[in-house]
Amino acid sequence: MPLKGIGFCKGCKGKPQRLANSKSIKFRAAPESTNAMTENDDNEQIKVTDNRNLGCIVLMSIAVEGYETGEHAPGLKLRGTGVYKAAHYLIKAHARVWHSYDKHWRSKQKGMIGISLTTEWGEPVDISNQKDIEAAERFKSIQQGLGMSRLPILTSQEKAYVKGTSDFLGVGHFTTRYITSRNFPSTQGPSYFTDRDLTELVDPKWPEPESKWLYSVPWGFRRLLNFVKTQYGNPLVLVTENGVSEKMQCTQLCDEWRIQYLKGYINEMLKAINDGVHIQGYTAWSLLDKFEWDEGFSERFGLYYVEFKSKSKPRYPKASVHFYKKIIRANGFPNFREVENWHRISTETCSTTNQLLAEDPLTSHMEMVTEIVVPTVCTLCILISAVLLMILLRRKK
Repeated sequence: MPLKGIGFCKGCKGKPQRLANSKSIKFRAAPESTNAMTENDDNEQIKVTDNRNLGCIVLMSIAVEGYETGEHAPGLKLRGTGVYKAAHYLIKAHARVWHSYDKHWRSKQKGMIGISLTTEWGEPVDISNQKDIEAAERFKSIQQGLGMSRLPILTSQEKAYVKGTSDFLGVGHFTTRYITSRNFPSTQGPSYFTDRDLTELVDPKWPEPESKWLYSVPWGFRRLLNFVKTQYGNPLVLVTENGVSEKMQCTQLCDEWRIQYLKGYINEMLKAINDGVHIQGYTAWSLLDKFEWDEGFSERFGLYYVEFKSKSKPRYPKASVHFYKKIIRANGFPNFREVENWHRISTETCSTTNQLLAEDPLTSHMEMVTEIVVPTVCTLCILISAVLLMILLRRKK
């Protein structure tokens, strides 16, 4: 099915601009598993090395927070050195996995091995300022503004071993930052954060759904994908993570902000495809609400709401589920009127479900009775029976 898109641009007076037809793309929603084994349209096996353990997310969730700040396991604070060593060995570990598959399994399975890198887009604050432009380039890499780099050195043999060890590139993307140059005094000591000599900024006009770090900036996605195309020779790309979260204590199924986020980001991806970026798949993050690093269960990325407090963990579809289903079936956006109709139906469905949950608290009461009251009563009955038995035995004596 041909893929189409709706583009919105300045100077178009709010009218949707139809994008040219493009080839078919696979849409899916990410499961809870971090290792994805799927099949593409040609029935080839696709293996993605753990996208929560490699790439730019390595530098944040594993290398930086595991070896720089110590917030995540293993909790080491090796400032200015640990982060680079961790990334160094993870890259070599990925290369070893690729070579192992290439040697033992590729001829049998006819599959592909790829690495998934999750990164933000960095836009120079002043596009006419060379220092800001260079700072934005450092933001998109791990270059250091140092006379002598602390990056571990790869030998010529290791470089040859690592080179080309990715049959496709997995790209995870959530948000964008403005970048400006900044010189940090050497008295602060070595640090990954000061090595880059830059400051990250956000536009207060950018939509901020709930999570403080995640702003909705769709245009950054298209620029990132085009950067991958020009910088790395237009590799085969699978978008492995793209989504938005919320932090709410109550059940909220009408996730209007997620619908707007998905519509904006997928539309920018379609524009990137028409720019010539070799994208073959898209994965919305994520299928279900789940455990999110040090945020626990408070940060929800799921298309399905999960009631974590309940023993049975019931799941309820959010409005974005119905909207995303339509995108998958149409393989994009057919026309503006139909997309608006999808939006209306999705919000109407979630409103009805929300009302039913609010008007019928019996389920939650029954769960409370099952999980708290019944066990408590049973325990009390056992204790009372034990006390009565002791009294009867004493009387007989």
